[in-house]
Amino acid sequence: MTAAGLEPFVVALRDVALSRVQDERGVRVEDYLTVLAAATGEAAVVASGLFDIEDNDMAPGSGVFGDAINEVLTGDATELGQVPASSVVGVLRDHLVPGVVGADGFPPIVDLYRHVAETVGSARWGDVELTVPEDHRPTVLPLQVALELRPAVVEIEAAAERAFVDGEVARPDGWGRHGLCALALASAIEQTSAAIDAPLAVRLSLEVAFGMAKVVPMSAAAFQQALDDGGA
Repeated sequence: MTAAGLEPFVVALRDVALSRVQDERGVRVEDYLTVLAAATGEAAVVASGLFDIEDNDMAPGSGVFGDAINEVLTGDATELGQVPASSVVGVLRDHLVPGVVGADGFPPIVDLYRHVAETVGSARWGDVELTVPEDHRPTVLPLQVALELRPAVVEIEAAAERAFVDGEVARPDGWGRHGLCALALASAIEQTSAAIDAPLAVRLSLEVAFGMAKVVPMSAAAFQQALDDGGA
C-alpha cells in the first residue's frame, strides 16, 4: 500500500498519538508506538467486518477470533514475503524494509499468531501479553488508548476519503482504516529508530496490534456505562 499523497493524513494521526503520551518529561517511545499499534489492531477488527465495534453485546476485552481478521493482518499468510501489501504486516514490511529494519528484524508471523492465541485473556484487563523486555513494556493500556484515539482516526479517515472522492489523492489498493493506522505506525517506527532498536520496536508494535486485533474493542457506550457504574 503506497503512502503517495497520504502523508498529511499519516502525519496528522501520528501527531495525535504523540500528543497523547507527551508530557513535561518528553515522550516514552514505547508508549507512543503502543498507541498507534493499538489503533492499528482495532482497525483490523473494523476492517474484518465481523461486528460493529460501537454496537454489539460482547464484553470489551473478551477474545474474538476469525479468519477475516487474519486476512487483514497478514492475508492469512505466514511468511513475510507472501504477505499482501494491503495487510497490516505488509504495510509495515514495505515501508520499513530495508531502510529501517531488515526482513529478519520482523518476528516470525506464525509465532505472533501462536503467541496471541495462547495469551488472549491472560493479561490484565485492557492489556496484551508481550515478549519484549520488561523495561520496554508500555505504561498505557492498549484497549483504553485505542478508544481515546478512535475519534481522531475516524476524522482523519473521513478526510482521506474526501480527498479520494475529490481526486486529490489516489485510493490505494486494499485501502481501509487499518491502512491509515498501519502507515502511521510505520512512520512512527521510522521516526523513533534512533531512540529504540528497530527490531524491538517492530516486535512491540506487532504484538500489540495482533493482541488488540483479537479482542473486542471498548465501545463509547460501554466506556460511559463503566463510568456511570463506577460513580454509582
